[in-house]
Amino acid sequence: MERWMGWLAIAGLLAACDKKTEAPNPTLVAEARPLASKAHESQPHAHASPHGGWVESTPRGHLELVASRDGHYRVYLLDDALNVRPIEGASGSIKVAKGGYPEVTLAVVGDHLEGQGPAHTDEHRTMVVTVVQGGKPEVVRYTAHLESNGHAGSAQAGMAKHDHTPLQGGVVAMSGDMHLEVLSLRSGEVRVWVTDEFRKPVAIGGMKGTVEAGGKSAPLSSEPGGQFLTALLPASDQERETTVHLPMPGDPEYFITFLLTPKDAAAASDAKAEAKAAEPVQEVTIRVDGSYNPGQVQVKKGVPVRLRFQRKDTAGCSEELVIPDFGVKKSLPGLSETVVEFTPDKTGTFPFMCGMGMLKGQLVVN
Repeated sequence: MERWMGWLAIAGLLAACDKKTEAPNPTLVAEARPLASKAHESQPHAHASPHGGWVESTPRGHLELVASRDGHYRVYLLDDALNVRPIEGASGSIKVAKGGYPEVTLAVVGDHLEGQGPAHTDEHRTMVVTVVQGGKPEVVRYTAHLESNGHAGSAQAGMAKHDHTPLQGGVVAMSGDMHLEVLSLRSGEVRVWVTDEFRKPVAIGGMKGTVEAGGKSAPLSSEPGGQFLTALLPASDQERETTVHLPMPGDPEYFITFLLTPKDAAAASDAKAEAKAAEPVQEVTIRVDGSYNPGQVQVKKGVPVRLRFQRKDTAGCSEELVIPDFGVKKSLPGLSETVVEFTPDKTGTFPFMCGMGMLKGQLVVN
C-alpha cells in the first residue's frame, strides 16, 4: 500500500503542468516512477545528448527522448556509455500530461523507437516514456522544452554536457536545472545534496521532504551545518529502492527513486577525498554578463587550472574567450557553462579577453 502511495505522488505533478488536465489514469500514475541507474553509483559520467534530446538514467542504462512541437517523438535506448543499445524486440509508448492527448505508440524505426501524436501549441510539457524489451520495462519522466524541429541544443550544435559526477560518493539525478545527489549509509541515514545547474551548492534552509525505503518513511530536513538534507531510516546493508520526495523550484511534487547500496560513512568520505586527491587542480568560476566577475584570478604556476566560465548573456562580444599567453581560444555558448583547462608554465600578470577585446580580465600567476 505504501508503495502505491509513492506512485500516486506524480498525480499532483501532472495536474500542475496543465490545469485543464484531468486526473491521470492509474496506469500512468503507476508507471511514472523512474529508477536511477546503478551505473551512476559505480562510475561518474556526464549526460551528453547523442541525438540532441533529453537523456535520463534507467536500471538498464539510459533513454534519450527527442520531441518536437509537431508531435513527433524518437526514443533511443542507450547503454551506460551513451552508446545505442540493440533495439530488437523493443516496444514503447509516451503519455503526455495534457488533457485529451492520446497515448502515443512507439515502433522500431532503424536504431530507435518512433511515434507520432498531435501537434503541441505550447513549449513545455511533462511526458512519461515507457519502453519494454525482453519483458522488462524502463520508465522515465521528462519535462520537455519543445522546439519547432526538436530539442534546441543538438549534439551537432555543441550542446554542453551535463555533469552528473557524484561529488559525495552517492547517486545523481535532476529536477529542472537543479541536481540532487543521494547517499545511503549503512546506519540508515540518507543524505541529499542540492546543487545548481553548474553543480554549485544552493541554500537548503527551509527545504523539507521525506525519504522512503523498505516500507518505512522518515522526514528529510537540513543537518545543523546546512550542507545537506538528512533523514534516518532503519539500518541496512542491503541494496534497496529509496524514494526521495522533495519539493523543488517549479516542481512541488518532485520525487525520484534510486536503487542504492548503503555505504559506510568512512568509505564515502574516503571516496570523496580520493577523487579530489586524484586530480589536483585550481578551479575558479567566472561569471560572464557584460563583464568578467571576478575580473582578476590568482593561480599558482605549474598546477592545472580549471576556469568555469558561466555565461549569463547572449551578446555577440562575449561569445569567444582568448588567453593569448597560454594559447587559449574558445567559444563560450550563451546561457551555459564552458570549462577551460590549462597549466600555467610562467609567472606574471596575463590578460584574458573576449574575441573583440571589449571584455577584459587578468590572470595573475605566482
